[in-house]
Amino acid sequence: MALKALLASLDGIDDATKALYVEKDGKFILDVETVEGFALEDVSGLKTALGKERTARENAERLTAAFKDIDPAKAKEALAKVEEWGNLDPSKEADKIANSKFEAAKTQLLEKHTGELTSRDERIGHLTKTVEGLLIDAAATSALAEAKGSVELLLPHVRAHTRVKEVDGKFQVEVIDKDGNAKIADSKGTPMDIKGLVAEMRQSEAFGRAFEASGNSGTGKQPGNGGGFGGGKKGDFGGTREERAAAIAAKFPDLEK
Repeated sequence: MALKALLASLDGIDDATKALYVEKDGKFILDVETVEGFALEDVSGLKTALGKERTARENAERLTAAFKDIDPAKAKEALAKVEEWGNLDPSKEADKIANSKFEAAKTQLLEKHTGELTSRDERIGHLTKTVEGLLIDAAATSALAEAKGSVELLLPHVRAHTRVKEVDGKFQVEVIDKDGNAKIADSKGTPMDIKGLVAEMRQSEAFGRAFEASGNSGTGKQPGNGGGFGGGKKGDFGGTREERAAAIAAKFPDLEK
């Protein structure tokens, strides 16, 4: 049977059990030694305090819920204004009251206007990037089609070497190098255009294969010209089977004998 923590009397209790109790304030308390934080204590006061604290917290949460959408800083500022206006004499300080109202209205309008400007600038930026992309794609597609290059394969590389700039209120596509500087076409300092860029790509080893074969070689690359995208490759034959056979026969006539 479990021992009771508190007894009003030891009557009827055997001597061995009586030895486990000590008298305090006319009552008998089970004598327990504290071990690792476990002890026999009167928790009635703690329960009362805990109940009061819980009630206070619930009341506080209920009060704050009614003001959860209010900015404390702005509420404090508004209360200061109310207090200031409450101390004014309307008959003597009407101008001050009117000026305060005007300043408050002006602040609200400025905040609204700033927000509208920010939204407009973001919209303009998005539209500008869209227009720039369309300009580059249109110019690049036209130049690649004219040079008989694969638009699907080469368009991303043309985009990487171009940008749009505004000149005299008009947008123009500008060819740039790997460092982002305007690319020059010749010794006279003439800026390279997209057609020039595509022509340079056609002559490169890396991109020449993406162009239809020309009359000089089986690939789009012209023999003997490295261009700006890499050097040529000796012995790189292309074209149809008949064209390759004719080229070999012309270069090595002794093979037919």
